[in-house]
Amino acid sequence: MNHPSADDDDSPRKMWIEIDSQILNALFCVTAFGLAPLRFRDLYWFVRAVHFKDETAMRKLANQTKSWFRPPLWARQNDEATTVKTTFTGQVAPPTPVWKLGFTIWMMVLNTLLQAVLCFYMWHYDRIDRPSWATGTFIALGCGVAMLAGLMSWWEGRKVKNIEGPEVTVV
Repeated sequence: MNHPSADDDDSPRKMWIEIDSQILNALFCVTAFGLAPLRFRDLYWFVRAVHFKDETAMRKLANQTKSWFRPPLWARQNDEATTVKTTFTGQVAPPTPVWKLGFTIWMMVLNTLLQAVLCFYMWHYDRIDRPSWATGTFIALGCGVAMLAGLMSWWEGRKVKNIEGPEVTVV
Protein backbone atom coordinates (compact mmCIF):
# COMPACT_ATOMS: atom_id res chain seq x y z
CA MET A 1 0.00 0.00 0.00
CA ASN A 2 2.98 2.31 0.46
CA HIS A 3 4.51 1.90 -2.98
CA PRO A 4 6.44 4.03 -4.06
CA SER A 5 5.98 5.75 -0.63
CA ALA A 6 3.23 6.39 1.90
CA ASP A 7 3.04 10.08 0.98
CA ASP A 8 3.05 9.63 -2.80
CA ASP A 9 -0.19 10.80 -4.44
CA ASP A 10 -0.30 7.68 -6.64
CA SER A 11 0.13 5.20 -3.80
CA PRO A 12 -2.63 2.62 -3.37
CA ARG A 13 -2.99 3.80 0.22
CA LYS A 14 -4.06 7.31 -0.83
CA MET A 15 -6.37 5.94 -3.50
CA TRP A 16 -8.13 3.67 -0.98
CA ILE A 17 -8.48 6.59 1.45
CA GLU A 18 -10.24 8.52 -1.33
CA ILE A 19 -12.53 5.58 -2.12
CA ASP A 20 -13.42 5.23 1.56
CA SER A 21 -14.04 8.97 1.85
CA GLN A 22 -16.40 8.94 -1.11
CA ILE A 23 -18.30 5.96 0.32
CA LEU A 24 -18.69 7.72 3.69
CA ASN A 25 -19.82 10.89 1.91
CA ALA A 26 -22.43 8.88 0.02
CA LEU A 27 -23.71 7.35 3.26
CA PHE A 28 -24.06 10.81 4.82
CA CYS A 29 -25.86 11.94 1.65
CA VAL A 30 -28.46 9.19 2.02
CA THR A 31 -29.62 10.54 5.37
CA ALA A 32 -29.15 14.25 4.69
CA PHE A 33 -30.77 14.35 1.25
CA GLY A 34 -33.21 11.50 1.83
CA LEU A 35 -34.68 13.28 4.86
CA ALA A 36 -34.45 16.77 3.32
CA PRO A 37 -38.10 16.89 2.17
CA LEU A 38 -39.30 15.97 5.67
CA ARG A 39 -36.94 18.45 7.31
CA PHE A 40 -38.07 21.33 5.10
CA ARG A 41 -41.71 20.30 5.61
CA ASP A 42 -41.17 20.46 9.37
CA LEU A 43 -39.55 23.87 8.99
CA TYR A 44 -42.58 25.05 6.99
CA TRP A 45 -44.94 23.72 9.69
CA PHE A 46 -42.82 25.35 12.38
CA VAL A 47 -42.93 28.76 10.68
CA ARG A 48 -46.70 28.46 10.21
CA ALA A 49 -47.22 27.40 13.82
CA VAL A 50 -45.02 30.02 15.45
CA HIS A 51 -45.54 33.07 13.25
CA PHE A 52 -49.15 32.49 12.16
CA LYS A 53 -50.40 30.56 15.25
CA ASP A 54 -51.58 27.70 13.03
CA GLU A 55 -52.96 25.08 15.43
CA THR A 56 -53.03 22.37 12.75
CA ALA A 57 -49.33 22.79 11.98
CA MET A 58 -48.42 22.77 15.67
CA ARG A 59 -50.56 19.67 16.23
CA LYS A 60 -48.78 17.88 13.37
CA LEU A 61 -45.37 18.77 14.81
CA ALA A 62 -46.45 17.81 18.33
CA ASN A 63 -47.77 14.45 17.14
CA GLN A 64 -44.55 13.79 15.26
CA THR A 65 -42.37 14.64 18.28
CA LYS A 66 -44.71 13.35 20.98
CA SER A 67 -41.95 11.44 22.75
CA TRP A 68 -40.28 14.67 23.89
CA PHE A 69 -42.35 17.72 22.92
CA ARG A 70 -45.52 18.98 24.60
CA PRO A 71 -47.31 21.71 22.62
CA PRO A 72 -48.15 25.12 24.09
CA LEU A 73 -51.58 25.73 25.54
CA TRP A 74 -52.79 27.82 22.59
CA ALA A 75 -52.31 24.79 20.32
CA ARG A 76 -54.29 22.49 22.62
CA GLN A 77 -57.45 24.55 23.06
CA ASN A 78 -59.52 22.73 20.42
CA ASP A 79 -57.95 19.31 20.84
CA GLU A 80 -59.82 16.86 23.06
CA ALA A 81 -57.19 14.13 22.67
CA THR A 82 -54.57 16.08 24.63
CA THR A 83 -56.91 17.15 27.43
CA VAL A 84 -57.91 13.54 28.25
CA LYS A 85 -54.41 12.13 28.01
CA THR A 86 -53.71 9.06 30.11
CA THR A 87 -50.22 8.79 31.54
CA PHE A 88 -48.51 6.20 33.72
CA THR A 89 -48.17 8.58 36.67
CA GLY A 90 -51.43 10.46 36.09
CA GLN A 91 -49.49 13.70 35.54
CA VAL A 92 -48.99 15.50 32.25
CA ALA A 93 -45.72 17.26 31.47
CA PRO A 94 -45.91 21.04 31.09
CA PRO A 95 -45.62 22.55 27.62
CA THR A 96 -42.12 22.42 26.17
CA PRO A 97 -40.72 25.83 25.17
CA VAL A 98 -41.32 26.24 21.45
CA TRP A 99 -37.76 27.47 20.85
CA LYS A 100 -36.51 23.96 21.66
CA LEU A 101 -38.60 22.50 18.86
CA GLY A 102 -37.34 25.26 16.55
CA PHE A 103 -33.75 24.58 17.57
CA THR A 104 -34.10 20.90 16.74
CA ILE A 105 -35.74 21.57 13.37
CA TRP A 106 -33.19 24.22 12.40
CA MET A 107 -30.28 21.95 13.37
CA MET A 108 -31.62 19.21 11.10
CA VAL A 109 -32.10 21.66 8.21
CA LEU A 110 -28.59 22.98 8.82
CA ASN A 111 -27.29 19.39 8.73
CA THR A 112 -28.75 18.99 5.24
CA LEU A 113 -27.27 22.31 4.06
CA LEU A 114 -23.83 21.51 5.48
CA GLN A 115 -23.92 18.12 3.77
CA ALA A 116 -24.64 19.88 0.48
CA VAL A 117 -21.56 22.06 0.99
CA LEU A 118 -19.46 19.00 1.83
CA CYS A 119 -20.73 17.30 -1.34
CA PHE A 120 -19.65 20.31 -3.36
CA TYR A 121 -16.10 19.96 -2.10
CA MET A 122 -16.06 16.18 -2.46
CA TRP A 123 -17.42 16.15 -6.01
CA HIS A 124 -16.07 19.39 -7.43
CA TYR A 125 -12.41 18.83 -6.54
CA ASP A 126 -10.31 15.75 -7.15
CA ARG A 127 -8.45 14.14 -4.27
CA ILE A 128 -5.26 16.11 -4.91
CA ASP A 129 -6.77 19.60 -5.28
CA ARG A 130 -9.46 19.32 -2.59
CA PRO A 131 -8.76 21.56 0.42
CA SER A 132 -8.41 19.32 3.45
CA TRP A 133 -9.70 22.05 5.77
CA ALA A 134 -13.05 22.04 3.95
CA THR A 135 -13.59 18.32 4.27
CA GLY A 136 -12.75 18.24 7.97
CA THR A 137 -14.73 21.38 8.75
CA PHE A 138 -17.96 20.38 7.05
CA ILE A 139 -17.89 16.81 8.34
CA ALA A 140 -17.42 18.13 11.89
CA LEU A 141 -20.10 20.83 11.53
CA GLY A 142 -22.61 18.44 9.94
CA CYS A 143 -22.14 15.84 12.65
CA GLY A 144 -22.12 18.51 15.36
CA VAL A 145 -25.46 20.09 14.46
CA ALA A 146 -27.12 16.68 14.18
CA MET A 147 -25.68 15.76 17.57
CA LEU A 148 -27.05 18.97 19.12
CA ALA A 149 -30.53 18.22 17.76
CA GLY A 150 -30.34 14.68 19.11
CA LEU A 151 -29.17 15.87 22.52
CA MET A 152 -32.02 18.38 22.74
CA SER A 153 -34.69 15.80 21.94
CA TRP A 154 -33.08 13.25 24.30
CA TRP A 155 -32.87 15.76 27.17
CA GLU A 156 -36.45 16.92 26.75
CA GLY A 157 -37.69 13.34 26.34
CA ARG A 158 -35.96 12.44 29.58
CA LYS A 159 -37.74 15.29 31.37
CA VAL A 160 -41.13 14.27 29.95
CA LYS A 161 -40.58 10.63 30.91
CA ASN A 162 -39.61 11.61 34.47
CA ILE A 163 -42.96 13.39 34.87
CA GLU A 164 -45.30 11.13 32.87
CA GLY A 165 -43.55 7.80 33.19
CA PRO A 166 -43.41 5.27 30.35
CA GLU A 167 -45.93 5.54 27.51
CA VAL A 168 -49.30 3.97 28.23
CA THR A 169 -51.30 2.31 25.47
CA VAL A 170 -54.97 2.00 26.28
CA VAL A 171 -56.48 -1.00 24.55
